[in-house]
Amino acid sequence: MHPQAKPLVGAATRYIAGRNALQTVYWRSSADESKFVKVSKTFNMGRSMQAAPPQRIQIRQTCKSQTKDR
Repeated sequence: MHPQAKPLVGAATRYIAGRNALQTVYWRSSADESKFVKVSKTFNMGRSMQAAPPQRIQIRQTCKSQTKDR
């Protein structure tokens, strides 16, 4: 590993419905490995006429509504 490379410790991604954006947060260890460094990146997908949740959430909601109908 490069001496100044900061190893990736973890990451999380979330969908921000009101802004129609994806936000990813990365945690890396600091150079001396005594602290974590938080890095955030936001990807804005632009405005749409009607905001929709991610496909996987739409599928979960559809599955839940189908089980309630039974």
